[in-house]
Amino acid sequence: MPRTPLLRAALVVLLVSIGCAVQAAGLKAQVDRTRVSVGDVVTLRLVAEGDTRGDPDFGPLNADFDILRRGQSKTTSIVNGSISSTREWTLELAPKQVGLLRIPPIALGADQSQPITVEVVSGSTGSAVAGGDRPLFLKAEASERTPYVQQGFGYRVKVYYRQPPQRAVLSDPTADGAGIQRVGDDRSYDEYVDGVLYRVIERRYLVTPLKSGTLTINSPRLEAMVPDTSGGGRRDPFADLDDAFGGTLFQGFPDIAGFGQPMRRVVERAENLEIQVRPQPDEAGSTWLPATSVQIADEWTPTPPVFKVGEPVTRTLTLTVEGATSAQLPNLDMGALDGAQVYPDRPKAEDLAGTSAPTAVKSFKVAIVPSRAGELTLPEIRLPWWDTKADLPRVVVVPARTFEVAGGEASSLQPPAASPQPPASSQQPQGTGSVQGQDAATEAPSVPAGSPAAPMESSDRPDGASSSGGSGIWPWLAGGFGLAWIATLIWWLRERRAGRAGTRSVGESARRSPGFGGMRGVDLSAARRQVEKSCLDGDPRAARQALIHWGQVMWGEEAPKGMNALAARIGDEAALEILTEIDRAIYAPPGSSWDGASVWQRLGPLLAGVDGVRGDPDEDPLPELYPRD
Repeated sequence: MPRTPLLRAALVVLLVSIGCAVQAAGLKAQVDRTRVSVGDVVTLRLVAEGDTRGDPDFGPLNADFDILRRGQSKTTSIVNGSISSTREWTLELAPKQVGLLRIPPIALGADQSQPITVEVVSGSTGSAVAGGDRPLFLKAEASERTPYVQQGFGYRVKVYYRQPPQRAVLSDPTADGAGIQRVGDDRSYDEYVDGVLYRVIERRYLVTPLKSGTLTINSPRLEAMVPDTSGGGRRDPFADLDDAFGGTLFQGFPDIAGFGQPMRRVVERAENLEIQVRPQPDEAGSTWLPATSVQIADEWTPTPPVFKVGEPVTRTLTLTVEGATSAQLPNLDMGALDGAQVYPDRPKAEDLAGTSAPTAVKSFKVAIVPSRAGELTLPEIRLPWWDTKADLPRVVVVPARTFEVAGGEASSLQPPAASPQPPASSQQPQGTGSVQGQDAATEAPSVPAGSPAAPMESSDRPDGASSSGGSGIWPWLAGGFGLAWIATLIWWLRERRAGRAGTRSVGESARRSPGFGGMRGVDLSAARRQVEKSCLDGDPRAARQALIHWGQVMWGEEAPKGMNALAARIGDEAALEILTEIDRAIYAPPGSSWDGASVWQRLGPLLAGVDGVRGDPDEDPLPELYPRD
């Protein structure tokens, strides 16, 4: 067994190497400086020698530092057959406060680094300009220090600088127990601070407390690169070349910030703000809406509103609230309406941009369809809210209103009563004999009867000869003219009666013809088929229009104007239920389904029954000239 000693020797060498590697393993932590000013950045290096796995736990650093950057590298070397490896982590830390801050031990597996203490001083180090003024700093302001819960208030962050910082990044403020959202765009302007002119960038936020008590708003963090005047920053890579030419090589070139001069990274913060949030007052009631102004606008379509049975009228209520967000706006209770059906749309809410104060708008749109004639009363609408300026409860009120609803069917059948019509007007309803007799009697006084009556009376009187001065031809001429006038009057009256009878006959024929009601060429069966198609297509709005069209073909100018009037004209209780269902489907919320096929199964027989009652369209409306015996 000659190879056994060699194997044993190799095994011993391997074990010794492993032991050395284990002994070399460990964590070492170091910082680039242990005394810094507010806004400076500390660089932490963590080195692990030997074979290590996993990553260190940097969580304990978040108590006193913000981790701005982190990097990692690994090196492996072989010297005289010995293999060694090193892992290094580099972190850039920004102190959160002034004082002695402790970098706690960092753990990697079973190993830990040693703790390090860093002193953070207020004011400035040598990097500040002469006179003690700061080149870059932040301020934070709140419009309210004691707001109510859910009362939004303004929060502003101002960045002051004398020279524009490079690669600047501003974070957002944070707070536990509050919602924070950015409002509008950044503003920039100039402002003097202790006699020094600064350029200011202002960013605005809306803070809404969600619970009462103490609210701490953590200031945003500004991270940027600024020129380093202390001499300890990054050296210009072209400085040696410029020195070799006597410092005149780049003379005349424009100055570019960050190029040709050392830069350093800084982190600035404003002071954290503590806000005392008050709870909801007992006088506020169940509805809690803190705001500075609340308004409700009431609009109608059409304007002014005209209510008729079966015809929809749209009402739009717009709620505008200043000092609140759209998520805080409540719904308006419009109450129930007696004598009308209400079909509301989904409310729409939005936050207005470009306003000086947070403003939200919420609109409510409803369609009101009266179901009976008479008075329709819309109840009062009340919305309580809390005036945060006056610190008092208030109520915004939309007063009750009463409208007169016209009957849909009755108004469509009523002829014009005040304006006189020609004797053969097509707008007059079919007249009876008595109505015609009244028309004739009405027309009789308009006949100039005075002139022929005088000579007729004078010819009958005994002393008529003395009055005329003799019995010449003039009495005979006057009598002839009188007889001619009477014959003309009798002919005109007969023609007038014949014209009325012809108008009635034409009207009856028109009701039985496809071109009835001025809709020539439109067939009643075609109108009914259009209703069927709209129902089977599941389109309630098209079905309503087709039904109105069918009614016009069926009854012409006397056709009902609305769905309720149409149901009354059909004369079946089931018709009212079916047509109301169609109206309800039109104003139903988006996404609602409507079974048009089922509706047509019930509606089709009703329409066919009305068609049958109308009579045979081929029947001749005129009587025979020579009646048969």
